[in-house]
Amino acid sequence: MNALKKSLLDLTERYQGLPATQRLLVTAALGAGVLALVLWGYLGTGSDYGVLFSNLAQDDAGAITSKLKGKKVPYRLEAGGGTILVPRSDVYEMRLYLAGEGVPKGGGVGFELFDRQGLGTTDFVQRLNYQRALQGELARTISGIPEVAEARVHIVTPKESLFVEDQKKASAAVAVKLRQGRGLSPAQIDGIVNLVSSAVPDLHPSQVTVVDLNGRILSKPQDALTPGGLSTAQMTFQRQAEESLERKVQSLFDQILGARKSIVRVSADLDFQKIDTREESFTPNKELVRSEQKTMERSSKGGEASGNPDARFEMSKGTISAPPPGKGPPPLSPPMASAPSPGAGMERQSELRNYEINRVMKQVVDQPGKIKRLSVAVVVDGTYKGKANAFSPRPPEEMRQYANM
Repeated sequence: MNALKKSLLDLTERYQGLPATQRLLVTAALGAGVLALVLWGYLGTGSDYGVLFSNLAQDDAGAITSKLKGKKVPYRLEAGGGTILVPRSDVYEMRLYLAGEGVPKGGGVGFELFDRQGLGTTDFVQRLNYQRALQGELARTISGIPEVAEARVHIVTPKESLFVEDQKKASAAVAVKLRQGRGLSPAQIDGIVNLVSSAVPDLHPSQVTVVDLNGRILSKPQDALTPGGLSTAQMTFQRQAEESLERKVQSLFDQILGARKSIVRVSADLDFQKIDTREESFTPNKELVRSEQKTMERSSKGGEASGNPDARFEMSKGTISAPPPGKGPPPLSPPMASAPSPGAGMERQSELRNYEINRVMKQVVDQPGKIKRLSVAVVVDGTYKGKANAFSPRPPEEMRQYANM
């Protein structure tokens, strides 16, 4: 003990005997050594831990920590309890163990709810559990989207009615928690809506609402009408057309007047009616012969003519018919053939000619979205002159030029 005190006193005397600059260097070296030891101890201890799971829901984090306590595996929580770290040597073993235990489940309950179903479960409880399981499965699927941190699904299935007019429609609501700095695109929102509507019987996409945790509605009913009588899609298309025209006109004035010297607003009235016009016309053209048929028959017979002189010769059928006994000859109808004279021959000639009819078919389809009326308003700033920046309006001639543009 005396030797240790003597050594410390000796070191103190030597330290005090050093010049001021050397004493400063020695102090800095000792401080750096102590800091290095502290950092080595902290980093060395932290490097022994690895991430077991991250971005966990509260239910999953609680289930995992309970399992780790049961296995007596040390763990640490980070990121508000959403990330669990365990000793690096136990990371893969614990992942396999927890996967066998069915955790993490991704938040909520799924169809594994029926794995522990009792024998005395009523039909009402069965239907309620099925709805809970379906909501949980949909929430897990939606949470798999990279932009979504957590999701909850609420489904309302009305009770079936014997009367069609009393039957109510099914509906669903989806609440999503987005990751920081991320957002859902319109295509992703439509995908969530169609995913939920396809998984629930008799659920129309217009009855599905998607909101974020800030209460903003991310989706709108597909068949909803605005106060102007336009659907949501038509209103979006109209606004896009107006914004496109505004950008074109604004860029033109910015190049002439400079930036922030004008304001352009465009209002477009679009025609969303789809008109399908079909026209079919027939024009006879006698110069174009479609088909032609000519028939000529001749017969000659010597001696006197025999047969009934009152017989009628029918050109259409090519036969000769006699009137019934006691009746006179039937009335003549064209075409008629004269009875052959004794010793003379018979001749018949027919001609059939069909003309082609000119047929014209025309179909005109007017696509919706035509501009019926366009209103453009432009506010132009004046000029500022002098040191006092006095405002001066632009000349009327210049304003007329802008109006003609």
